[in-house]
Amino acid sequence: MKPRVLVQRFFFQPLIKFVFGLNILGRENLKELPQFILISNHNSHLDTLILLSALPCYKIQNTHPLAAKEYFSRNKLLFNFMNWLLQPVWVDRENPSDALAEMQTLIEKGHNLILFPEGSRGEAGVITEFKSGIGRLASNNPDLAIVPAYLEGPERSFPKGTSFPIPLCNHLTISPARLLTGNPQSITEHLHEELMTLAHEEQSARQQRPVPHSKPVHVAILGIDGSGKSTLSRMLAELETQSCCLVSDSIQNYKNGKPCDTQPLLLDSVRKWAGKKAKQAKSLKSYKIPKLTELILRDKLLSDINRWYRPDAVYLDGAPLLNMTAWAVLYKEQFFNRETCIKIIDALTGVSIKKRDPIFKQFPELKTLRKIGNLHKPDVMIFLDVPAEVCISRIESRGEDKQVHETTEKLTRLRDAYLLICDVLAEQAHIIDGNRPLVDVVADATKVVQNEN
Repeated sequence: MKPRVLVQRFFFQPLIKFVFGLNILGRENLKELPQFILISNHNSHLDTLILLSALPCYKIQNTHPLAAKEYFSRNKLLFNFMNWLLQPVWVDRENPSDALAEMQTLIEKGHNLILFPEGSRGEAGVITEFKSGIGRLASNNPDLAIVPAYLEGPERSFPKGTSFPIPLCNHLTISPARLLTGNPQSITEHLHEELMTLAHEEQSARQQRPVPHSKPVHVAILGIDGSGKSTLSRMLAELETQSCCLVSDSIQNYKNGKPCDTQPLLLDSVRKWAGKKAKQAKSLKSYKIPKLTELILRDKLLSDINRWYRPDAVYLDGAPLLNMTAWAVLYKEQFFNRETCIKIIDALTGVSIKKRDPIFKQFPELKTLRKIGNLHKPDVMIFLDVPAEVCISRIESRGEDKQVHETTEKLTRLRDAYLLICDVLAEQAHIIDGNRPLVDVVADATKVVQNEN
């Protein structure tokens, strides 16, 4: 740990905590972010030290606040000390573009930034319009997390125009991170509105702390191609009364049953590309790798969805864990049975299995998949049971090119595999006859979800 980090960790952080008092809400919103820009209102020179106090120690050395060169350069000793302690991006009011270029360089190196978009310390309790810099940085780096935070207290502890701080309690509220796309002006305005909303909520109900976010319920709709699982998963998401996210060919968020803005995730773009490659495959052999890639990325998306969107429920058009398990029947039917299903599911969810277990010789891909990480097991499974002949008829009616596995023989084998999985996971699985009018299918599926909740 670098000396300057030690000084912050063992001198300034205890000073802020025990002398001035500091209550931090939402620290967990920074903990797992690989990189971020932390933005806040600005009323005091204590603001930067308080925000740094919220960071894990290992993030401090690669986090740089903005600081006004004009102000701190009045005292050479102070300037040199601040330069060493904080390694800030110095803003020269006559050449602000230089600071913007330096910030972009730091972002490209994987470093974090602390910005005060108002530009300077303002009037206590008033959040002025944001400068355009934050919008430009976010627009140029759409995959970089922007984390709004609201500070209350420093404007009294160390207000503008005073020489010495007063030991009064301070409060810091850190909001969930955002991924933002669009033009710089719209992003700047959006972030200003978000910080204003956060400030209003904290000022009006500071004692009413939000309930910690819990893991969303994962509802997986399973079925062979042509069974109607994509339609059913979308309709269930639209009927959901809480906030929810639909993971299908694309990702869509819903609130009160209505689609709402969904910030794009880079991983989803890669996932779509892999899925497109799988659909273009001409044989099961060439289908295998891109489809496994798509399923792995789809599963990884569930963690990102929880982090960025924080829905109450997630509706899945399929389930990577169970899709992989069922598809084993098309490649190694001679080994596929109830015991195999159990072992594949255990292997992919992190359950301990002996290294010499025959399953790893029968399905050598499991060794690699286990190294990638554990897959999510859905909380609720709904299998739409539709005969393969009916599904093929539906697929042909679309007038699109069939995928390599879309034959009556292969879909029949897949259907049998999914039914076996439902038997293995009987506590979570519900089988619904999908060869009926859609209104009846939706009604039965809705009852399942309501009963499980």
